[in-house]
Amino acid sequence: MVCSIGILIFSTALFVFYIQTLCEKILHREFSRAYFQDVLNSLDLEFPRLRRAILDDAEVSYPQVQLALNSDYFTLTYLMKNGNPKQRNFSRHEKLLIAYFRILLLILPFRYSFHFHERQAVMKLTAILCHFANSVGERVISASAPEMAASRQV
Repeated sequence: MVCSIGILIFSTALFVFYIQTLCEKILHREFSRAYFQDVLNSLDLEFPRLRRAILDDAEVSYPQVQLALNSDYFTLTYLMKNGNPKQRNFSRHEKLLIAYFRILLLILPFRYSFHFHERQAVMKLTAILCHFANSVGERVISASAPEMAASRQV
């Protein structure tokens, strides 16, 4: 009985490690150019300021963090889904990152209450949002590229 519980715990930990590694690999994807700044300039998202505050060791309250991350998440996922009318579905990688983001956001209150690496969790969440912003920029540019080419020919 103890051996089977140990095997279950070990295999669960290995699965979580595998998912984290896979998400980190997805986050290191190179985009053709930095769409992140264009999206930030047009949408005025909160997570870059939150990231800067975390890096500067400024005191940030949990409700402020939760509100900023939730609103930016919903904005970016909506734009990812509707930014390109030809590509309305999420890819497998995007679905995995969305699930990973939701899990990290769900665990965040416990990390804040116990002061257990909450800054690292917020940094991971902002990195995922940065990836989503790059994806939004890439989708919008790919949707508008045929239109721009058609207008140049006229």
